[in-house]
Amino acid sequence: MISTELLPKIKMVAPGTLLRQALDEILMARFGALIVFLDDIKEQEKILEGGFYIGASFSPEKLYELAKMDGAIILDESVSRILAANVQLTPDSSLPTNETGMRHRAAERMARQTGKFVLSISRRRSVITLYYQHHKHQINDIGYLITRMGHTIYTVEHYKDNLDKMVLQLDADEIEDKVLLAQVIEVVTRCLVILSLLDEIHPYVVETGIEGRLPAMRLNAVNEEIAPLLTMLVEDYCTPGCTDRQTSHIVEGLRSLEQPEDQKIAALLGWHLPDGTDPHDIAVQPRGLRMLKLVAKIPAAAARNVVGRFKRLVYLLQADTAALMEVEGVGEKRARSIIDGIQLLQSRRTYL
Repeated sequence: MISTELLPKIKMVAPGTLLRQALDEILMARFGALIVFLDDIKEQEKILEGGFYIGASFSPEKLYELAKMDGAIILDESVSRILAANVQLTPDSSLPTNETGMRHRAAERMARQTGKFVLSISRRRSVITLYYQHHKHQINDIGYLITRMGHTIYTVEHYKDNLDKMVLQLDADEIEDKVLLAQVIEVVTRCLVILSLLDEIHPYVVETGIEGRLPAMRLNAVNEEIAPLLTMLVEDYCTPGCTDRQTSHIVEGLRSLEQPEDQKIAALLGWHLPDGTDPHDIAVQPRGLRMLKLVAKIPAAAARNVVGRFKRLVYLLQADTAALMEVEGVGEKRARSIIDGIQLLQSRRTYL
């Protein structure tokens, strides 16, 4: 997995940026290059030797021309100015590095010693390598990235199709008040698998920049459905009840699970099952927040007030317009919308 600390740096060199345009031109010309990103040259003057100060505005064409020289190029960290060129780097030689080439060894040690972002372009291998603090990342071929994203999209959408069917069944069982803990765990597990795949591919989405815009939109659309679904499942089924902060904490705990096992998921939701207890034997009742958001487009605050008033979905399903209108933030129009939505959902359950 690529460190999240590297993502802003990877984004800086993604296709569509002026910096990437310059790097591609350098690669096509089969030049090598060493680029250091510093805002204050004087702060690192002990490990910078020679070269000459420029202080010019950045452009891909200028960077390309300066790459013809052997020394390092110094850019500011916002990539708006070229500060110096043909600079010799003299970082601490005792710092560990697994690199073999002189340019890459200097780049890695420079990043480790200064904690700054350093780029190295290999003339022989025509690859771009990023160094930041103790992290290293080699920029991948765009074709490889697009192919990998395509495989992930296929897998994610396949999982989501199955998840949609599971959620439809959950909707019907919630209305009939016959949901089992095992069923909730299964839906949560499927959400976690999909979100894990999205997390895994996200750095590569960032790396493709504008080249991967359409695949990225498809993946983002899935994430915008699954992440809220997971949160609503936690809000509905955690026991004995959760504040917003507790819900966030549980969601973070679920997403950090290396293996989403039934017992671990149940425990995070507050269901501590004795050894040998089968989740299929435990009936659970939702609070109804997910169902309320599904059937009625009302503000989150009003939805929470409704759930706070009726406590369980089973009681909400029995409410009439007058009872709903007693809830703060719910007028006659919203009350009617809730009842009509629930009745429509109830009428569909026979088709499952």
